[in-house]
Amino acid sequence: MAEVLQKQRDNIVQKQITVQREFKGQAFMSKPEEVIFSDYIVGETYSQHLTLTNVSYTINTLKLIGLSNNLLDFITVDFTPPGHLSAGLTCDLKVTFSPLINEDIKGEIKMLAQTGAFSIPVECRIKRTQISVPNTSIDFGTVCVGEHQKAYIKIVNSGALGTHYRVRPLGWVDEVQESVTEEKGEKSEETLGKTEVNLVASQLEQGLKNPAKEDEGGKDMASVITIGTLQETATLPGTPHSSRPEDVLPPFAKVEETIQGPPMEEPSSAELLHLQTLTEEGDAPDISLNKSTTRGFIEPNSTVQVEVIYNPVHVAQHVSRFEVSVADGSIDPVTVTVRANTIDLPVYVQEQDIYLKYCMVDRLYQDSVVLHNRATSALRIKFEIPTALRDHVDVLPQNGVVQANSSFSAQLKFIPLSSIFEDCKKFFSDGQLLKIPIRIRVADQTRCVPFTVSAHVTGTDISFSAKELDFGCCSIYESVRMPFSMTNHCLLPQLFGFVSVPDFVTIQPNDGFGTLLPGETLDLEAVVHAKALGDHNFSITCTTEIDRHFSLRCKATGVIPHLEVSQPLIRFAPTALGDVRQASFYISNNSSKTEDGSRKNDNMKKSFHIVVPDGIDLTVSPSVGTLNPGQRLRVQLTFGPTLKKEDIENEAMETARQEILADMEKKKKEEEELERQTESVAGNKKGKPKKGSSKPHTPKSPQGTQTPNPLDNIVITDEARITAMIKLKTNFEQRFEKVLIPCFTSAGECSHDKTLDYRLHDTVYIQVHLPAVKPELVLLSQNGSSIVDFGNVCIGQTKKMELTLKSISQDPVSLTTSAFPHDGTFQKVNATRDLAPLGLHQMILEFTPRTRAKYYEVVEVRTQRSTLHLHLHGCGVEPSLVVSPDSGTLDLGHVMVGEILHGTFTLKNNSEIDLQYGISLLSEKSDVVQAFSGPSEIGNSNKSGILPFQCTPHTGNISRGQTQEITVKFHPDHKDSYKDVVIVNLLNQPQETRIEVKGCSWTGSMFVLGARDPAPSVTLHTLVPEIEDLAAEPEPEEMKGEFWVVFICSLSAPKQTFNETISIGNCRGAGVIPDSLNSIDKAPKPSGDFAFEPLKADYGPLAKALTFNPQKGSVESCATVPVSFQFCPPKELAEVGARLQFNTLLTLKGETVEQFRVNFVVEIVK
Repeated sequence: MAEVLQKQRDNIVQKQITVQREFKGQAFMSKPEEVIFSDYIVGETYSQHLTLTNVSYTINTLKLIGLSNNLLDFITVDFTPPGHLSAGLTCDLKVTFSPLINEDIKGEIKMLAQTGAFSIPVECRIKRTQISVPNTSIDFGTVCVGEHQKAYIKIVNSGALGTHYRVRPLGWVDEVQESVTEEKGEKSEETLGKTEVNLVASQLEQGLKNPAKEDEGGKDMASVITIGTLQETATLPGTPHSSRPEDVLPPFAKVEETIQGPPMEEPSSAELLHLQTLTEEGDAPDISLNKSTTRGFIEPNSTVQVEVIYNPVHVAQHVSRFEVSVADGSIDPVTVTVRANTIDLPVYVQEQDIYLKYCMVDRLYQDSVVLHNRATSALRIKFEIPTALRDHVDVLPQNGVVQANSSFSAQLKFIPLSSIFEDCKKFFSDGQLLKIPIRIRVADQTRCVPFTVSAHVTGTDISFSAKELDFGCCSIYESVRMPFSMTNHCLLPQLFGFVSVPDFVTIQPNDGFGTLLPGETLDLEAVVHAKALGDHNFSITCTTEIDRHFSLRCKATGVIPHLEVSQPLIRFAPTALGDVRQASFYISNNSSKTEDGSRKNDNMKKSFHIVVPDGIDLTVSPSVGTLNPGQRLRVQLTFGPTLKKEDIENEAMETARQEILADMEKKKKEEEELERQTESVAGNKKGKPKKGSSKPHTPKSPQGTQTPNPLDNIVITDEARITAMIKLKTNFEQRFEKVLIPCFTSAGECSHDKTLDYRLHDTVYIQVHLPAVKPELVLLSQNGSSIVDFGNVCIGQTKKMELTLKSISQDPVSLTTSAFPHDGTFQKVNATRDLAPLGLHQMILEFTPRTRAKYYEVVEVRTQRSTLHLHLHGCGVEPSLVVSPDSGTLDLGHVMVGEILHGTFTLKNNSEIDLQYGISLLSEKSDVVQAFSGPSEIGNSNKSGILPFQCTPHTGNISRGQTQEITVKFHPDHKDSYKDVVIVNLLNQPQETRIEVKGCSWTGSMFVLGARDPAPSVTLHTLVPEIEDLAAEPEPEEMKGEFWVVFICSLSAPKQTFNETISIGNCRGAGVIPDSLNSIDKAPKPSGDFAFEPLKADYGPLAKALTFNPQKGSVESCATVPVSFQFCPPKELAEVGARLQFNTLLTLKGETVEQFRVNFVVEIVK
């Protein structure tokens, strides 16, 4: 026992198993099952006793665990643990409730038994009102005029708190009146007054007019319908759908937060005055409320009945709506609908309006007029018909007796004569609707019983669009059709047929039989096939089902045309989209007689011109020609059905539009989802917002700025067009067109400079049937076009194009192709394969032109039921590459050893295609090639083995009409003169273009040009003395080299002067050092100096014979300065055959100072 108690203290739950059955569920049952404190008052104390019964299988224990957190301050539980309870025993529990706040409280009392925990629900409810209106619809049924009936609107309050209520018709307006009451020591308060104004204006008239109707938007409206009256009010201030802010206030005075609330305000003086006025004038509505019960206070747990009074004074169906509302706002205003039907005097007509529907003139229509008598005695009646309608309407019998509680039937006869439209104009309304008012007089009764007979009266006329059909001249070889139309002016359908027409005339469609709908205009065709020459005058007659006849006059003239067509009707076989079929016919000049058939005219030539209407996938060849007498010419028709460009554009536009709409809808849903998530996160935040905080405001864009609509700027791409084309071809079922092609003929021979006149009746027509069906194969490449244009391709080169074919058939498709050209111009690279349903095939074609020409070939890709024609186009062209400079030589100039000098030449593509080029140097070839290349075209090479010249870019592509600049880099490694040959080759072309490049390098920045170096040799041609005969002077160690200047003097006169010129240059700054190629700051380019020493005095008269111009000077960077030597041979040395030699020193100052010996040699010749 102690162990069990310890387990119970430790809240250890154990299973209860008795007789091999385990107890499951709640071990103790509470009676009552739920603790409820209803309608409590704060400050008072309530208690309730509960009985807990052990419903388990055996002994069980019980203890109290606690209460819910929200019950701890208000609920106390008095419970003594009973210890061990056998099954079926009970214990008591007392619950005491001490309310401190006036709020609903819910919680539970937590208990623990040996078999598990359980709880007892506790609910504390405050006092409240529970208002309901059981009957929201009241139907008075049928009430005779003058009777008085009542009904009640029940308002039930099931709660413990009372409130004020009010019932009022919908459409009344509360007028707010402000009054200010000032009292000493208190603040002024605003009080609101209510005034209800009835906006419904009743019109009391006899006869039923428009029925009640409700607003389409679902707005609440007050509708009171009386005879001939429709009373409606729109949504007004104070009603539930008012749009003004002040109108959403409750329809009562301000309600203070008290237990019962203040009483409802009494009707204002304006309202009482209006009600009194309505009562005095007798314009009160038929359905009204007892004003003594329309407002008041409903007690707790009670029912109030509001009296509804129905006192009809007119025959009508009445519908009124009343609004039930309470002051505390515990329920929304409830609308109660009241309906009633008022009948007239005891004798009434079963059908108030007898509608005979549509009636034709001069035909009889009958119906029955049934009268009923509610009275308990028989009544005599008499029918009265307006005088103007007595010729058209009659009632038999006109006098009779209606027995008590019985009915009387009279026969109504209506025969509208053709004069009814003139005799009874005032009884007609719009739409040819005739309303006949008939009154029934009842004996001993001043008021008549009215009813109306209405019918749409219509004529039976049919009119033609023309008074006469003139077919003009009709060829005896063909039929001529003339369109016309006929209009049914009757309001009823009419069957018609053209009967007794001449044998050479047919009416189409349906051979001239059919039905004309009311007001319909039917287009027909009269076809005339003249069998004889001459004039034909005839009439065609249309007969209707009511035996009316309408005739149309016609005339035609039979003629013989200039030319005759062998087959005026051509039917093409079903042709798939993209496929081509051909048919032919013959045009003959067999007319050897004139139209009157009397005179021969064998030498007359006839010309023709066939014109195909626009938008038809049909071509004619030849379309123009001249035929000699007796000649026959074959004309070929080619039918190639295609999709209309407009259809493809429209389909692509619609697809793009649907995609944009789907994207917009997706974005809209994403924005709404994001907004919901934001609101959810904001709602889950705890704490009140800080002062001054508000909801985030999304700034609106300015009025002038509007978000562009994506639907206004839809761009259709080529992919969209291909997709639209595939979709249209896939969904294409069939298309059938009938085309009438005119062939204009004229006498004479046609030419470019001569226009022939033609006559319309000499025109021959060919009718062509063009059926188009769905293809099995479509081309996805080339934007769906069957023209495969390879463009311009160099002779000898090969261009490949890949075509994508797609099957749009649900069955496997076997592909075959026609033969390609035997010369190999166009070739198919891969093999064709069978396509699975909706499969794809990649076809690779190549084009290799052999000569300069344009190529065209048609290749057929065949399937079982269609053929795809591929039109292969290509043009072979010769390449044209122009090199600049035109001289073919590029001189890069002078540069110091170790520096880099750049030069450029350009390649211009004058071809019609893009050219691929490659550049190489002649020095890159092997030594064997150089040895047999004739004169040396390659200069010295660098000692390092690296080529002194390099070209970039060495390969590339030049677009047609464009220019490519090639950069040549000159990088020598020792002093010398260099040259090489640049070879420009075109891809797959045998010819090449050569450009000679050359340059010089120097160890210093200053250099000399124009002198002889090395020393010249004496030959017979130059007469220059050999240097071996001259005494050589020893060279100083600092001497860098020597130059030779030779004067050949021919003394023909005394004091002659001979000139020789050299150039001194400065190459400093011409090139760049390799390490400084990427440097931003460039080094300055200083100038250099030069100076010639005067000849020594030891030379005697030679010292004055030689003049330097200039003797010294400076040379700018990358420039040269010419130096002229003037020599005047001395008289004492001027002997023929004399040889003179002298020298001087030249000093060059650049980056370094260098000295050169300048040797002068003079040869005096005869």
